[in-house]
Amino acid sequence: MPRTLSIARARITVALCLALFALALSLPAAAAPTFTILHTFSGVGADGAQPQGGLLQDIAGKIHGETQLGGLNGVGTDWVMSSSGSTFNTLYNFGATAIDGQAPTGGLRNLVGDAEVTGIDFGVAQSGGSFGLGTVFIADQLGNEITIHNFTGGTDGGVPVGRLLPWVDGSYYGTAADGGQYGYGTVFRIAGNGSFKVLHAFNLSDGANPLGGLQYGNDGNFYGSTVGGGKFNEGVVYKISPTGSFSVIYNFTGGTDGGGPQEALATDFHGNLYGTTSLGGTGRVGTIFRVNQWGSFTTLYTFPTASDGTNPKGSTPLASLTLSTIDCDRDLFTTPAQVRRLIWQRATGRAFTFGGSAPVVLYGSTTSGGNATNSGVIFSFNVSTKTYTILYAFSGSDGAVPDGKLLASFDGNLYGTTTAGGANGVGVVFKIGGVLSSAAPLRGTFQGIHRIH
Repeated sequence: MPRTLSIARARITVALCLALFALALSLPAAAAPTFTILHTFSGVGADGAQPQGGLLQDIAGKIHGETQLGGLNGVGTDWVMSSSGSTFNTLYNFGATAIDGQAPTGGLRNLVGDAEVTGIDFGVAQSGGSFGLGTVFIADQLGNEITIHNFTGGTDGGVPVGRLLPWVDGSYYGTAADGGQYGYGTVFRIAGNGSFKVLHAFNLSDGANPLGGLQYGNDGNFYGSTVGGGKFNEGVVYKISPTGSFSVIYNFTGGTDGGGPQEALATDFHGNLYGTTSLGGTGRVGTIFRVNQWGSFTTLYTFPTASDGTNPKGSTPLASLTLSTIDCDRDLFTTPAQVRRLIWQRATGRAFTFGGSAPVVLYGSTTSGGNATNSGVIFSFNVSTKTYTILYAFSGSDGAVPDGKLLASFDGNLYGTTTAGGANGVGVVFKIGGVLSSAAPLRGTFQGIHRIH
């Protein structure tokens, strides 16, 4: 397979975004959600197994994703499918060479410019590479893939598992779960040509083992979490600037506030950060929380104890939350046609302000609970009303263990994956309709400068 690809730098556009625009905000619909399996993985031949890392949707509506196992070499795939599930293609089989990356789990990022998809994806593999500790790679739509960094497990870190975050300087920012100067992981910056720099090395007292990627703040900083370390060794929420200025804004105690956050945070228009913990809370199986940029922390919801394995509300949330608003992450579009072609690929720091009010609805998943099969659920949580709603409970044959971030599409559907279950026991791609299709007006002043690479 060819090992070279042409990466054309997209044009840079600076635009004034939606001044005095009445933006339609997606809210949960009154109708019952509908569930559809779009693809069942087999792990046979070029088909992958155990998808993880969340999904990406390009402007043409195609869904991109990864599996951590399966494919021709048994160590993962990069795939694309139509939003209807009628077409599915494996683009790349990892492990094509002895030093190729393996087990891609971070999710993909697409290089986008001027509402045109370049067809170039950036991603990470948590193992493989020259040193067996993971890679950063670039892949195109023709099945070509190149490695631009091999993690050594030394000062650069090792085992990258979080999704990369693009920035206005053309670089991508990410985390490595292990390695670094102190052995507890790193935050790094990498350019498309492979130029690599460590911005921070975790030292246990300021956090340990970041399992999720970074998220934009509206103050020009990035925000993230670690599963361990900090004052109580239960994890932290931290902020870091694009140049590496670092501070911890919250230390989890493992009590009612939770502990062990494992995924990237979500952010709303006002800069509030939302996330889940995998431990703690009054039920000891996780929480949903909100924290602002100054460390003011609120536990929004505590998952009930699932001692019998049949918790009807779900337990152990391990995936990132998805918001019902447009965030700078571009993982979420609004549903109305007049704004569906807006691409929020890169933020410029203090780029967006909103002079109004926005109800925030979070969408997420738990890896267990829901019913007697203990296969996990998809849920919504209205922050204003504190209402937790089960949208779908898995039964095993339709999938199990949904631990990838949900994709809220501009077509009004939620898309996601499970790492287990389905007809072959190795996961499915699914769609949930009737959730984002109802829109309520969001009125206020929304303005800012947005740069697209």
